[in-house]
Amino acid sequence: MSIKEKFQQMQPPTVYPEEKPVIDVDLRSCRKADRPRMISMINRLAKSPLGRETLEIAAKAGYHFNFIMGENRAFGFADPMNKRIALNPRFSDAKLIGTMCHECRHAGQFTRASDLSEEKWDVKTNLVYMRAMEADAQAYASSACEELHRLGDTGPKKEFYKYYPEIAAGFSNALIKNNGKLGHNLLTDTFKAWYDQLKTKSVYEENYLLEPMQQELRNIANGKGASMTFETSISAQKTISEIAWTKEGNYFKDDPEILNGGKYLDVSEFTMEQMKKFFEFRKEMTGKDDIKALDGIPTRPNTIKKQRVKEMKKPAMKQPKKAKMMRIAANREAVKKQTLAARFVKAQQQFAVKYGR
Repeated sequence: MSIKEKFQQMQPPTVYPEEKPVIDVDLRSCRKADRPRMISMINRLAKSPLGRETLEIAAKAGYHFNFIMGENRAFGFADPMNKRIALNPRFSDAKLIGTMCHECRHAGQFTRASDLSEEKWDVKTNLVYMRAMEADAQAYASSACEELHRLGDTGPKKEFYKYYPEIAAGFSNALIKNNGKLGHNLLTDTFKAWYDQLKTKSVYEENYLLEPMQQELRNIANGKGASMTFETSISAQKTISEIAWTKEGNYFKDDPEILNGGKYLDVSEFTMEQMKKFFEFRKEMTGKDDIKALDGIPTRPNTIKKQRVKEMKKPAMKQPKKAKMMRIAANREAVKKQTLAARFVKAQQQFAVKYGR
């Protein structure tokens, strides 16, 4: 436990007022003791027009809100399978308000998405769609924090700038460019600024490309077969139409085709090298050749000195169970024979010593 965490534990707990959520969100899975805190954050975020919009969409989609239990390093997450938005109670309310907006925006994205079968996406679609989801969620969170800041609730913006200095710098530049005016142009420019975060992009490449590819190879080796097909392509136009939606129309003011190249599509040299290895190993293991999935994807110099993921390796293919059992039985018999032979030789030697033979 850090000194900061110990200090925070020493502080008297915050007393939250008894109030109802201004947005009718599902809190049934939230512990009763935690509900006052959750309601307080919901009501603070709802004072922002963008924050209120994201909360209403998540609520309408049936998402329930609660806190993460146990140790977890994530600020929060949105789970489309279980319709859950969860926040990490270890962090301050001011930090979690921006996270709540971010995750509620993801809930809306999941609702509008026409195809979330990631195992079928080609590599380009994975890069374009997943990055757009994160860029959009951060653009919304930063603008919502700015709206709250202008209403006198300065904490969420301070925490956003503290935890996300790179996108915060992009947001500040976008504010200057738009003369401090909130709206669609600001959202567009903040969205595009997300792609200047080289380290962040590298981390997402590891999470959404390399780690699933490594798992794919392990599944093939274990006899589960290949699940990634690389057959589905989602255009940049469709991506933006689904991701950048607002109740007042699509906010993206640039040409969606920019997502098909440059900083919007590039991957690190390390990521490209590992993906090439993946397709090489996968072809050797299954006969499937999908290396064309990498065509047209540009690269950039590596920006992370120590990668979080290990280099791509070809796992050993496991034998079918029957063949494996036969091999084990044969090995046991061989060991048994070796043991008997050793005993026989030893007995002969002892006999020779004893009787002079």
